[in-house]
Amino acid sequence: MDPFAGSNRSVVARYLAGEMSLDSAASQLAELWRDLARVEGPAKQRTRSRWPGEAYELSDEDIPKLRALMERVEANMDLINEGARRYLKEPRTSAFDDVVRLLARDVARTLGVEQVPVVWYFADNARQLEIRNSEDRCIEDVQQYFQDTFVDTTWPACTRHPNHPLDYVDGAWCCPRDRAAVARLGELPHRSR
Repeated sequence: MDPFAGSNRSVVARYLAGEMSLDSAASQLAELWRDLARVEGPAKQRTRSRWPGEAYELSDEDIPKLRALMERVEANMDLINEGARRYLKEPRTSAFDDVVRLLARDVARTLGVEQVPVVWYFADNARQLEIRNSEDRCIEDVQQYFQDTFVDTTWPACTRHPNHPLDYVDGAWCCPRDRAAVARLGELPHRSR
């Protein structure tokens, strides 16, 4: 599969046309490049100069916008990794860390292990805020990130009605329609990707 075919070009095109924000486009491209590196390896990623079978003309106004986009993509990738490193730097043994481990398990099962650093990044953020209910804040932030960056707009998807996300309530993922508990935190079923 070529991650640069079709929809990926449209990320750049939509951004250049003003239909998509810089942050949203950068987040999507960062994820696409991570996928490309995993599928094709870094050497092939570096040699790719344009999208296969697709070409479009860039105006003079597009060049600074593309530079800003590439800088934001790099920053997004570094920011998440740096926050994840900060969180993992010390042993974590609190009740908060138990929740983070369960959340990371759910992310790995449903979105893949490559998305787990996002959990650690938001865990680091929540810990630095030193607020009550930092567990809920971390879960909410992770869920919102995956939805806002289009990693998965219904994460975690309801197994009863897959067209909407579940809500996190008192240690469980619940269907917002009928309030039924679908799975305990850390026990979401594996999802084929």
